[in-house]
Amino acid sequence: MEAASLELIEQRALQRRVDTKQIVARSLFEKVFAGLDQDYALVMSSQRRKATYRNLYFDTEDHLCLREHHRGRRPRYKVRIRHHVDRSLSFLEIKEKRHGGITKKYRKPIPFMQEDINAEALSFIEANCPLPARSLHPSIRIDFERITLVGCHLPERVTFDSRICFSKADDTPTPWNHGVIVEIKQERYKPRSPIMLALRKARAQSVSISKYCTGAYLLLPDVKMNLYKDRFRFIRRRFND
Repeated sequence: MEAASLELIEQRALQRRVDTKQIVARSLFEKVFAGLDQDYALVMSSQRRKATYRNLYFDTEDHLCLREHHRGRRPRYKVRIRHHVDRSLSFLEIKEKRHGGITKKYRKPIPFMQEDINAEALSFIEANCPLPARSLHPSIRIDFERITLVGCHLPERVTFDSRICFSKADDTPTPWNHGVIVEIKQERYKPRSPIMLALRKARAQSVSISKYCTGAYLLLPDVKMNLYKDRFRFIRRRFND
């Protein structure tokens, strides 16, 4: 698969989009790529095919972001700092989930590996979402490796997340061993795009999964997440690497 040009990557930014998530077994993961070389290009990360991401999510003391996500409220928001380790870049990001499945992302460059919410960061959060910015504090860390494809002909971006680990503060990371999480980002939902058909052939399972909710389910036993239990148990039974 050819490397994507900077021009194509910029054209496929899709900061406003519809997201579809699926899980594919590790044993079938490579089959997804067969025959896609004419339809997608690979986003390289400092000459590497896989990019390493480190993420720190913020929430209020009573887990407002998590509770609103768990209840399916829209609009809802997440605040995180994302480190692109291979490229030595860091961003403060806000993800807004709107009605109709639309996702809007706002992001601000920050010094590499900075993780404090300073006055400038507070102003950015307050300007782009209604969360009580001054009440936010570090909640969960989520680290993973990612392969990213962009559509050569269609406005699509596809990410494959593996080697996912969850942790609180400096605790020992908890690994995720239940398949590769695939996210298809499109301007409008297209169920018969080449990647969607390839995932179907690889017996991928369409599922509404959030890495943040999954990490919280594993690491925050005091937070009630009854609506997530059945989904998590299904994934654990269906995909066990």
